[in-house]
Amino acid sequence: MASAVVAVGVLGLAGTWHASAGETAAVLWQADPAKGTSVFEGTETKPGTIGVVDDPKGRYGRTYELHTSGDKVSPDERVRVEVRGHKKPDGSRLRFEEGDTVYVGWRSMWEPLPTRAGDWVVLWQLKDYGSGASTPPLSIRARGNGTVDLEYADPDLKTTQLWNAPLRTGEWHDFVVGIKVSDDPSKGSVQFWYDGRRQDLKGASTYKAATLRADWVTDKWGVYRSDGVKGAATAYLNGAKVGRGYEDVAP
Repeated sequence: MASAVVAVGVLGLAGTWHASAGETAAVLWQADPAKGTSVFEGTETKPGTIGVVDDPKGRYGRTYELHTSGDKVSPDERVRVEVRGHKKPDGSRLRFEEGDTVYVGWRSMWEPLPTRAGDWVVLWQLKDYGSGASTPPLSIRARGNGTVDLEYADPDLKTTQLWNAPLRTGEWHDFVVGIKVSDDPSKGSVQFWYDGRRQDLKGASTYKAATLRADWVTDKWGVYRSDGVKGAATAYLNGAKVGRGYEDVAP
């Protein structure tokens, strides 16, 4: 696997960063638990706590732990505990914009993770921000039927389940999402690997998709759920990276 190198890109007036046309860096960002949550653009705890602990399974060392009690902070807000976005060592924010091609890799474990039939728990999102922001173009969701899936929402908010597998809590799972960022479904696309194997997405290894609807998109990890799901939940996150290719970010 390629080692991390210093990224060369464009830092805008607002402190945001995206790849320049001459980008050659392999790893654009990585989450170092030794730096705590400072590596993320933000955190959302409604309610919840985010910290760093030893891997409960004793395999991967220091690991992010995102925990929610499941008690609503207000009647009109859904329960969530998430980390959001990517902050680089120079303080700039890595965001995905029109024309970017990025790969996002990480490993996750959830224990406990209550679910309920007919409801959902979002575990990862490619979330849009700015004008036109709405339902995330891509999300990994645990369902109440014992499965986890990758869901795509098109510009008209029509959702399509691209992939699914049994939901197994209490064990680590590896994920890589390859994203070509575009608001044009003929130019944007998605690729997906689960536990080291490339997955079929509705009959194709690369699924054409509009992966941008607003000004930019970024990642969110954690637990965000519909109102019908109750109880405490914990998500563990390890080895999160953003890079230019699968080998650069695969856990």
